[in-house]
Amino acid sequence: MRKPSFYMLSFNSTHDAIQAEKILEAHFPVQVIPTLRSVSESCGISLRVEEEEYPLLQELLDAETLSKGHFTLYHVRREAEQRELLVEQLLP
Repeated sequence: MRKPSFYMLSFNSTHDAIQAEKILEAHFPVQVIPTLRSVSESCGISLRVEEEEYPLLQELLDAETLSKGHFTLYHVRREAEQRELLVEQLLP
């Protein structure tokens, strides 16, 4: 069963998404997902990163493993008993 909270990386281009997937998969599992409707600026492909992988994701982002300006990081969560997902942008 999927957890109600995760991180999502959206991208400007499909090429950026595929490149990021290859880089991140060397460190932890990621899942390719369609970009959520509430995120309007994207190529339509995003990567899902589980909550427990966030510290390592943050280290990789701090080390500029992924090119800044090519992705946007979101925290996505569902509150108990709510149908709608809450999406918070963390990095532009």
